[in-house]
Amino acid sequence: MGIPQRFSLVTLGVADVEAATAFYHRIGWHEARSSVPGEVSFFATPGGVLALWETAELAKDAALPTFHANAPHFRAVAIAINFASREEVDDAVGDWVLAGGQISKRAANTAWGGYTAYVADPDGNLWELAHNPGWPLDERGLPQIGDA
Repeated sequence: MGIPQRFSLVTLGVADVEAATAFYHRIGWHEARSSVPGEVSFFATPGGVLALWETAELAKDAALPTFHANAPHFRAVAIAINFASREEVDDAVGDWVLAGGQISKRAANTAWGGYTAYVADPDGNLWELAHNPGWPLDERGLPQIGDA
């Protein structure tokens, strides 16, 4: 199989692209010039691009029905941001809430020796804010897991 082991873009379905974009601006992220205001927003990161697109448009593009009223709130996906320390995790959680996001699970020690919190953006997209002492961060802020 010749598919490269990487991903280049994560698209989050959102109810309102402008409102979602404003949230990510409030947490300090900078939008790429290739964004189309009100239609799709792109945020370049050291590890790939984050896109915000209306949920109905994303579903249509994937040839899937939009979610119905009984769809589960939890989408079984979390995007993670790793930090160099527990204090940075706590600071990020505070900034996330100040920007209008919500805490799903307060920061706590983990069984594997780390420290994590789960937060959600205003559309319910789940993010893990984590410190893993076994995964040092490189100069880009990406975890080095030893076997990559």
